[in-house]
Amino acid sequence: MTARGNTRAGEAGISASRRLNSWKEIAAYFGKDERTVKRWEVSRGLPVRRIPGGAKTSVFAYVEELDGWLTGKATTTAPKVGNPAVPISRRPTWMGPAITAGVVIVFGSGLAYLSAQAQTHPSVQHVAARHEPPQAAQALYLLGSYQWNTRTGDGISRAIDAFTQAIAMDDDYAEAHAGLAIAYNLISQYTDAPSAPAYARAKTEGERAVALDPRLAIGYAALGFAAFYGDHAFTRSAELFERAVALDPNAAQTLHWYALTAMHMGSFQRPVEMIDRAQRLDPQSRSILANKALILFHAGRTPEALGLLQDLEAHEPGFLPAKEYLATIYLDQQRYADFLDEYQATAEITGEAARQAIATAARRGFALSGSVGMFRAMLEEQRRQYALGREPAYKLAVTAASMGDGPTALDYLTIAVERQEADVLGMRIEPAFRLLYQDDSFAELLKKVGLPVPGGA
Repeated sequence: MTARGNTRAGEAGISASRRLNSWKEIAAYFGKDERTVKRWEVSRGLPVRRIPGGAKTSVFAYVEELDGWLTGKATTTAPKVGNPAVPISRRPTWMGPAITAGVVIVFGSGLAYLSAQAQTHPSVQHVAARHEPPQAAQALYLLGSYQWNTRTGDGISRAIDAFTQAIAMDDDYAEAHAGLAIAYNLISQYTDAPSAPAYARAKTEGERAVALDPRLAIGYAALGFAAFYGDHAFTRSAELFERAVALDPNAAQTLHWYALTAMHMGSFQRPVEMIDRAQRLDPQSRSILANKALILFHAGRTPEALGLLQDLEAHEPGFLPAKEYLATIYLDQQRYADFLDEYQATAEITGEAARQAIATAARRGFALSGSVGMFRAMLEEQRRQYALGREPAYKLAVTAASMGDGPTALDYLTIAVERQEADVLGMRIEPAFRLLYQDDSFAELLKKVGLPVPGGA
């Protein structure tokens, strides 16, 4: 914004107190063509003015108001060259009637003038209208939104295709850019797509979305997700989610993701409150329900978590998160036979060869010598898959910690942190790592990732 502002001021050679007297001058001030700035008046509330009775295309604008629009700071004055600003309540009649009992509200980079008595003249009433994309683009957006909500690899891929087509039809479609950001946020979580480029693309699309519409809450939510999982920028992520919640307090998806990311910090009261609210707003979302159960489990409310997940599994037997979360809980509770059933089911759903091999080895080891055999067989097969690049070091660390081998767990966890594996974001709340809470090396790894150390060590 600063670079563009400096450039346009230099090119236009316009004083900050000047009145711009045509679309041509307004366009030159922004360094854009006339068609673009005319569209901004309708779609983003660009504060241009018209003399009552003049030609429809005869417009003027004040630089001070344009700069206020750009920065999101409303100005209630209309400056006159070389003279003090004229307050709205004292404006001459050629500027149009005053806003009676009105309020000026700022929405990012646009202004919406609202009047309690709706008595403003059409020539000065600039309501920041949403951009209206073509119906075909809107249909593609709705299709993409449905597809990513399936939380399947195929569905997310279809969502990316749908949002991309919508953007090809209308590159100014902010919601489509936000949808594409969401799809890229999720693609590496539900497929074997590399996470780094996916989150980078999500960030690019999210930034485009909020640049087009600074009021778009879901755009900030998508950026918050990417900042957390992609950049490990936890403070920035929280700021973005706070912005999204402030813009739309009733967005279930925003509250859902904010709760899920905040959970990783090891404090659970607010995540539980947010996920409860998200569920009330969208009670039909199976993803919110599953993640509520996960948050409740980490908050120490295991019976509630199990009840939710078992019911979800009964009604949605192919829903992967429910089975993965049940496997996590059963492993923590040392219900190894149940753990093996759920882990095997996740391998079948994903079709991942590595997970299938590990599940087979674990079941064979358990049949031979119980939990000890299970963990040994698991770790041995995980090492093979790790050598092939099919299993992250973090998963080996969890298995080693689960069998009580702290040094081996730390060795693999160190590798996982050095490689910036996505799973390391869960190390603060991973139940198996309670074994390492008093180890200084574990505390240093947490600090390196940027996660809080248990007990504030």
